[in-house]
Amino acid sequence: MAENERGIKKVVGLIGVALAVILVTLFHVGFASAVEKEERSLDSGIKVVPSAETVWNTIMDRSVDSSLGTPFRRYAMRTMPVYGKEFHSTLIEYPYGSSKRTDSLAAKSAHGIILYVHGYNDYFFQKELAEKADSAGYAFFAIDLHYCGRSLMPGDARGDMRNMREFFAELDYAVELARVITKEREESLALISEQANIADTTGREQRLLDVSQRAYSLPMVLMGHSQGGLLAAFYADHRPEEKFAALVLNSPFFDFNFNWLVRNLAIPVVSEIAMYLPDFSIGSSGNPNYAYSLDKKYYGEWEYNTEWKSESRPEQFLGWVRAIHKAQQELHRGFHINSPTLVMHGDCTEKGEEWSENYMHCDGVLDVEHIEKWAPKVGPNVKTETIAGGLHDLFLSRKAVRDEAYAKAFRFIDESL
Repeated sequence: MAENERGIKKVVGLIGVALAVILVTLFHVGFASAVEKEERSLDSGIKVVPSAETVWNTIMDRSVDSSLGTPFRRYAMRTMPVYGKEFHSTLIEYPYGSSKRTDSLAAKSAHGIILYVHGYNDYFFQKELAEKADSAGYAFFAIDLHYCGRSLMPGDARGDMRNMREFFAELDYAVELARVITKEREESLALISEQANIADTTGREQRLLDVSQRAYSLPMVLMGHSQGGLLAAFYADHRPEEKFAALVLNSPFFDFNFNWLVRNLAIPVVSEIAMYLPDFSIGSSGNPNYAYSLDKKYYGEWEYNTEWKSESRPEQFLGWVRAIHKAQQELHRGFHINSPTLVMHGDCTEKGEEWSENYMHCDGVLDVEHIEKWAPKVGPNVKTETIAGGLHDLFLSRKAVRDEAYAKAFRFIDESL
């Protein structure tokens, strides 16, 4: 009798455990479905176009960028609240024709527009890149995303996010603003040209109108580095109507730089936990060796604001991990970007905890094999380039290496246009 009672209790216990597991699973499935629905609702899939008044006010409020100096200009942008917040971002312009090496281009129309998107723990400071783009005949703009660089506001968690769709509205704004600014620039150049040719007034208004229409419809190129490379591709995949002329992805963050078990088991589990605890802090990870390879105070040749691009990564949260993981999952399933896309990366990876000379000629942040593996998933028109001796940011590598990266990038853009 006692054995029967114990058996019955055991069965009841197992049934109870099974029911508890079923209930927890059902709750998680329902909660996950609701969270993912909310995440998808962050973007309707339709470009958010700022009003003409908003764009004009932004242009009128421009100023010389204090960190880069003349001729760089900055434009403060605000986008509609997400999660009940208003996001602040910044567009940086290198006025077309400003490069000392391109006096002959100063009075000529731009071939197209480049919008640069920086990486994680980063902001735009690459003056040389802007000058190279201008020399190649492109109007150059860069964005400091919300919570980053010039856009960082008091109380912001630097570099944080909860979903990569958060950035879509400010990228929409930046694309529109870059087009309008370039249009104004092209119209000014055309007007100067017309005024210089006072005798020929026939068809002047039509010529100016043609310039205006052409300028607004100039080919738009997205250029992104690391997390900005993943974001640029993610954004382009969700804005097919933009028909971007080309994408140039500089060491894009296509996968976490961990071993197979962590990438395929631990990260997905953390991503699920993050639905419940998005604001749980996991501190700062990574070593400072990559920073040492860049900073002029150590082994590099660059000077930048270490409050905006620090040796140690900013405090990270589970929600950030989930945001990256979800975007990478979409990439791994396959984007559908028809624009010609160039994916560039170095030829070796270095991840040692101690400083090594390898950090001066290898990617010290991501695994270049991961980048190569996932590049074809961007779309049907992808070209990959391995830059021997390239750092994580190829355009910050030593001169001979970055010159090769510049040459390949702008050759690709020229051919794409």
